[in-house]
Amino acid sequence: MADQNLEIEIENTSNRIEIRQAEINLELDQLVDQINNYTTWAWRFVWSGAVVAFASTIFYLCKNTESGFGLNLLGDFMAGTVASIWSLAGLFFIYVAFLGQKQQLLNQQLEIMYSQLEVKYTRLELYGQKKEMMEQNETLRQQKFENTFFQLLSLFNSIVNSIDIRNRKTLVVTASGRDCFVVFYKRLAMHLNSIIYGEESMMKDLSIASVSQIVEAYEKFYTESQTDMSHYFRTIYHIIKFIDSSEIQNKKQYISIARAQLSSFEQIIIFYNCLHANGNEKFKPLIEKYALFKNIDNALIVNQKHLEEYAMGAYGH
Repeated sequence: MADQNLEIEIENTSNRIEIRQAEINLELDQLVDQINNYTTWAWRFVWSGAVVAFASTIFYLCKNTESGFGLNLLGDFMAGTVASIWSLAGLFFIYVAFLGQKQQLLNQQLEIMYSQLEVKYTRLELYGQKKEMMEQNETLRQQKFENTFFQLLSLFNSIVNSIDIRNRKTLVVTASGRDCFVVFYKRLAMHLNSIIYGEESMMKDLSIASVSQIVEAYEKFYTESQTDMSHYFRTIYHIIKFIDSSEIQNKKQYISIARAQLSSFEQIIIFYNCLHANGNEKFKPLIEKYALFKNIDNALIVNQKHLEEYAMGAYGH
């Protein structure tokens, strides 16, 4: 907007200068003619006075004193004629000097107008440089953000891949990486089943589970899986927090990239983690702000009423 205003000012100033320059050029041409005319007449009067002075001197030298033409008469004659002619020539020269000063003032006025136009061009150039520098800084800021963001995603995926579940007796790995979250989900379901129906009960319908019961079941699950889960939750939380606290414009695009890293079972575990005290205060508001559960698998939610514990923004509505 500022550069457009400067361009408009420059265009208006250029138009004014063109109009004023045409007027000044016309005035300068008239002044040149006047200076030439008055200078010519001044020199004519100078030479006329010189001719009169020369002629009177010759006349004085050729006549003797008996004729009555003495030196005093020559002086009076020159004072009355030659001095008057040269005084007139002097006035003409003074007037020519006045016209020359006027000519110089007009040239200075035109020069000042061009200087003002040059200042505006300089301002426009500086604004362009400033705008270019701001764009470069924005590009550098974007690159710095993206470098950090993708490093965090790489770290997050490394953490996920490092998770494994082993047989307690043989220590053989039974699940690793994202497959572990299927096991985690089953463990959470078993804890919930034992809270609802008793420790020795077979798996039954869990859709009757209240929010308090699933939170209690999650507390037991998290206690036994804290070694793997604590690092996982801290990392995904800080990725979302990093996006939220950054100054980039297209935050939702990067949230979508982060959300694409989560499997369906990961989203469910995060869903119940944020109903628990672990994530309810800090993580849950970010989920609702950036629709982190936009593509959540509702079929994996134990009780569909639990979906109401989040604002609709969490699901992209």
